[in-house]
Amino acid sequence: MKKSIVVISTILALALLAGCAAPTPAPTPVPTEAPVVETETPVVTEAPTEAPAADMITVTDALDRTIEFETLPSRIVIVGKADFMILNAAFLFPEAIEKVIGYEARSQTGLDFIQKFYPATQAITMLEKDAGPEQIAPLQPDLVLMKSYLSEKLGKVVEEVGIKVVYLDLETPEAIYGDIRTLGAVFGNPERAETLVADYEATVKSITDSVSALKDEEKPTVLMLQYSQSGEETAFEVPPAEWLQTQLVELAGGVPVWKDAITDGGWTVVTLEQIAAWNPQVILLIDYDGNAVEVVNNLKADASWSLLDSVKNGKLYAFPLDFQSWDQPDTRWTLGLTWVAMKLHPDLFSTVNLNDEVISFYETFYNLDKATIESEIIPLLKGDL
Repeated sequence: MKKSIVVISTILALALLAGCAAPTPAPTPVPTEAPVVETETPVVTEAPTEAPAADMITVTDALDRTIEFETLPSRIVIVGKADFMILNAAFLFPEAIEKVIGYEARSQTGLDFIQKFYPATQAITMLEKDAGPEQIAPLQPDLVLMKSYLSEKLGKVVEEVGIKVVYLDLETPEAIYGDIRTLGAVFGNPERAETLVADYEATVKSITDSVSALKDEEKPTVLMLQYSQSGEETAFEVPPAEWLQTQLVELAGGVPVWKDAITDGGWTVVTLEQIAAWNPQVILLIDYDGNAVEVVNNLKADASWSLLDSVKNGKLYAFPLDFQSWDQPDTRWTLGLTWVAMKLHPDLFSTVNLNDEVISFYETFYNLDKATIESEIIPLLKGDL
C-alpha cells in the first residue's frame, strides 16, 4: 500500500515540475530577402518645343517701311502713273522675267522696251491705266510695286485687301540707288543691286570730276523746259528744284536759272516773258511725246524766240530719247546726264561718242548684245545728238 502511494506521489511531483517549467520557445523563422523585381528605368520626356521660325525676308521701301516675307515674292505686279520707270528698273534684275506677272501699259512713246527685248513677257497681263484692287487682286500677286506718292491714293486700298505693297521713289540719284537696293532685296539679288549702283556712280563721278575745276563764270546758265500741247494750247513748264532734271544740269556743270524761282511741287508753267527775263545761255527742251526735234525747229523759226541768246547762238537743244526721254528718273538717266554734259561743255567731252555710250549702257544694264543694240535701239534715237 505504502509502495503505491510513493509511486503516485512521485508521478504527481514530476507532473507539477513539468507544468512549472518554462515552455520551449518556437523556432524563429529566418527572414528571407524580398524578391527583386526588375523594372525599366523611366525615360524622361522633355516638353515639346516649337520649331524655330524660318528667317523672315525683310524689305525696306522708299517710305522707310519694313515689309516682311516668308519667302521671296514670286508674283509681282507694277502699277500706277510712271510705272514704266519701276518696270525698267525691275528688269535690271534677271529674276524679273519670271516674277513680274502684270503691269500697266504707260510707255510715253508708244514703244514697249520690255516686251520687245524679253519675249517671255508677252504673256504678262497688261492692266488698264490707273488699275485698282479690282484689277490687281484677281492676279493673286504677293507683291505690288508702285511710286511712293501713290501711297494714300492707291497703295492704301491695295493693302486693305491683303496685298503687300513696296513703294519706290526714283526721283534723285540717291533715291534711285536706294530703290535699286530695295529691288535687289525683293528679287533676292543684292549683289546685282550693288553692281548696278556702282556703275551709275562711276558714270556720275566721271562727269563731275571733269567739271569740278570749272569756275562759276565758266558754268553756263541753263533752262530746262518741258513742252506740251493740248488741242491748240501749248505750254512750257519747268521742274522743281529737287527733281532729277534740275540735278542733271548741276551735275553736268550748269546753272539752272529757274531753281530759286520755282517752289511748286511739280512741273510749273512759265510764260515766254519769264523765259525772256531769264534769257539763259542754253535751253534744253523736252517733249515726252517724242517730237522735241520738230518743236525746236519751230521755235527757232519763231520771231519771239529768235530774240533769246540761246536761239541766237544755236544752243536750243532737243533732249534725246529712245524708248523714253533721258531726262527722267528712268534707268537711262545717266545717258541724259552724259548728253547734257556734252552740250554744256563740248570741249571737256569732245572724245565722248554718244552711240558708244548707248551701246555700253544697254550691254551693262540689260545684257543686250552689241549687234542687237545697233540694229534695234540706235535707229530709235531722236534729239540733238
